[in-house]
Amino acid sequence: MTIKGVLMAGGKGTRLRPITYAIPKPLVPIAGLPCIEYSLRSFHEASIDDVIITTGYKFESLINGLIKQERKGGQKVLFSVEREPAGTAGSVKIIENFLEDTFVVGSADVLADFNILNALQNHKDSGNIATIILTEVEDPTQFGIVETENGKVTKFLEKPTRDQIFSNKVNSGIYILEPAVLRHIPEGIQYDFGRDLFPKLLKEGIVINTYEGKGTWLDTGRPKELILANDLIVSKYGREIRKDSINGKMIMKEEPIGDNYKIEGNCYLGENIKVGKNSNVRNCTIYENVVINENVTLEDSIIFDGCSIGSESHVSKSVIMKNTNIGSKCIVSNSALSSNLNIQNGSRIYDVSLSSETTNNYD
Repeated sequence: MTIKGVLMAGGKGTRLRPITYAIPKPLVPIAGLPCIEYSLRSFHEASIDDVIITTGYKFESLINGLIKQERKGGQKVLFSVEREPAGTAGSVKIIENFLEDTFVVGSADVLADFNILNALQNHKDSGNIATIILTEVEDPTQFGIVETENGKVTKFLEKPTRDQIFSNKVNSGIYILEPAVLRHIPEGIQYDFGRDLFPKLLKEGIVINTYEGKGTWLDTGRPKELILANDLIVSKYGREIRKDSINGKMIMKEEPIGDNYKIEGNCYLGENIKVGKNSNVRNCTIYENVVINENVTLEDSIIFDGCSIGSESHVSKSVIMKNTNIGSKCIVSNSALSSNLNIQNGSRIYDVSLSSETTNNYD
């Protein structure tokens, strides 16, 4: 038996704009790897090496980006491109001829670092045709909440309002399914797993098994979750470094150039980063060829390739896309800035997304 994997990558990532103007959400890097890579590696660790990616929005960029990535252990990736949006379940229905045995479905734009192997065994032991992998969240209003009894779904509600919440266990977007499930998905219309298929199965008396996921899971739908995702991955995979200038958990390609600076907390550091005197960096992801001038404070932020931060500027809880220049004595807080912007000296930017779509590119 060859278990296949399906990764759904058709969404537009609207909540992550302006970042997703430039790059499909599954390719947005988290600690140096595209988000989708964590799901692919999780599949590989469960010996799932035949993977089909369903896509639509910016599919050329997605395919080209994944072709550049080296696959582990000979993992093979195929693509299914939707002509029209088919919904999550509908996108899987399109490829049903490829799914002749048990298969695993995941969301390519969610940071998922689960142990799939244990979930597969639980699914097989249950004897059911569908298993939803669950996770717990503080705010379940953005997800499908699930009520269970003895490991089976008793109630399911997609994106509840505050007064509708009956559980903080949510659908992680990872499913283990038998081909028999596909008979319940209609052809030719948009059809979703959470909104349509699972409530339909419950109405028809079909038992849906559940498994509580073990590992890192986070919906990276907004810039603040993307920042948190980087922090979680560095915390999990980083190496402890204790030096005068660098102190904390680090995934570091190369030690930054400069002296009399401080880098602390959980940080990802790329190559050819220059840091000026008396600058402080805490809990940040900083990619290649970034220049941080003197007396700068960076915290809880992501700085993409080729950016520069002017002296005495303060950037916090923000995402700065490629080749954007921030002048001196600026404050950028809780914001997302697109590529190729020039922010004038002394600017104050709070709680906004700034985009210049005509010059916004990632490559």
